Amino acid sequence: MLAPLPVAPVNEADTVLLPEGLQGLKRVAKRTGLVLEGAYLNLDGGFDAKANREAIFNAGMLPNIKENPRNHKATKRGRKWLCNAAIHA
Repeated sequence: MLAPLPVAPVNEADTVLLPEGLQGLKRVAKRTGLVLEGAYLNLDGGFDAKANREAIFNAGMLPNIKENPRNHKATKRGRKWLCNAAIHA
């Protein structure tokens, strides 16, 4: 398990730290020779946003984020997002 974590004040939400944390993870993987292609990145529902999923996909990884039903006034259309509950537990 690798955890290159950015540090932030306690009053700052975790979700804004994802881009910097993802860059740190890619940097550590490159230096150590680890391949992130196809690896799952498990995050909780607070990170459920299109921009976060795209950033993870663009890094070559698969986002495993439980869908957060907040602010849904209607049923979401289109393909369901990937969330493998067996790995997410």
